[in-house]
Amino acid sequence: MKNNIMRTLILSVMMCCIVSITVYGQKETKSSKSENTYVSANAKLSKVHTKEELDKLGKIELTEIYKERISIISEIVPYLALHPKPGASLKEMGIPQTTENGTHLEKEVKNKAAYIASVNETLDDIIPYADKQNIIWSIMFFERIIQEADYNLDGTK
Repeated sequence: MKNNIMRTLILSVMMCCIVSITVYGQKETKSSKSENTYVSANAKLSKVHTKEELDKLGKIELTEIYKERISIISEIVPYLALHPKPGASLKEMGIPQTTENGTHLEKEVKNKAAYIASVNETLDDIIPYADKQNIIWSIMFFERIIQEADYNLDGTK
């Protein structure tokens, strides 16, 4: 009898979790569709690191910074010719808001999210094998690229 009660309780909790996740996911999808942009509003450096700061960190922290920089670069580099600021709408980028351009944008947002998720998954597995100094050098190199793209810490041009 206790087993049946436990099963029922566990199933009830699982169902609540599934419903909550589904509802939350639908809200996120609906709200993000109207806010799609080629360069995410989050594609900003919140901090530029010094070598000394990075030397003090472990590989796990360095890997997280490394992945953030890869994500920012993946957002901005393909669209350098348009020179958009992070979060810029099609109109702000000078792109006509046609059905075709909207379709391209939606497809790009989905593809980029899948790409970044895949890269992050791979990096989680392989970066621990990298030399710590190589990770630090890479982070600093990525930060220079982002800065060279003329994106300041606050995301403005």
